[in-house]
Amino acid sequence: MTRLPETVRPLPAQGQRGVLVVDDEPDIRRVLKLVLDRQGLAVWSASGGREAVELYHRHQAEIGLVLLDVLMPGMDGPCTLAALREINPQVQAVFITGATGEYGVEGLLALGAAAVLGKPCRLAEVCDTVARLLAG
Repeated sequence: MTRLPETVRPLPAQGQRGVLVVDDEPDIRRVLKLVLDRQGLAVWSASGGREAVELYHRHQAEIGLVLLDVLMPGMDGPCTLAALREINPQVQAVFITGATGEYGVEGLLALGAAAVLGKPCRLAEVCDTVARLLAG
């Protein structure tokens, strides 16, 4: 028998904006999408910076937060954030990374990230951070 708490998902708040997940690792995108979907959020996912910019350009009114990997082939996370800021200077972003590369945590925060979460990260921490930032 299925337990009720496992089958009921929270409903999105009226007018609540969703999340764009950007990571070159398909498994990470899949897990974050699943977890955020279960929180009642709309979720878009992109495998890299260029795809993220295209998605954000089309859905910026619906996206309230971007979860962004730092080290990705092609356009890395900081370059992606800079491109997103050309579309919307107030875009909120959280870096989720296993390695900060040349940037370092302080450098990523100086670029305007709302937070930097290390991989592997606790999913509860991701959900708490997303909820806090979307709530304003």
